Amino acid sequence: MPEETIHESEGSRTRQALATYFRRLANAFGRGEPAPVDDAGTVTVDPGDEPAFEVEVEREDGTVSLDLSMEFDEADGEVDADAAASKAAFELYEDSAEQWRWRLVHDNGNIIADGG
Repeated sequence: MPEETIHESEGSRTRQALATYFRRLANAFGRGEPAPVDDAGTVTVDPGDEPAFEVEVEREDGTVSLDLSMEFDEADGEVDADAAASKAAFELYEDSAEQWRWRLVHDNGNIIADGG
């Protein structure tokens, strides 16, 4: 099968924006859910249980690049290029008083609503 680019993005982001982006990926992967990889949330990736992961840092002519790469067999994961955009997720958690609570958390980490 020939190589196909499903999504590609490039640009500048602040440190905070990068942290938010990586947190959104980490939270989704940690919950075992597909992670939105584009800002609109319409391209999601579910890499399966154990994808191959590579980190590469290169320095050339005063410029440093950091490349993160993940590979998985199509049969082990999923890519959805027509995902419904969702900007929030419900979380159930146990508070310090050992009571169960819920909260609606936006992908940027802000709590939108809670059942406290």
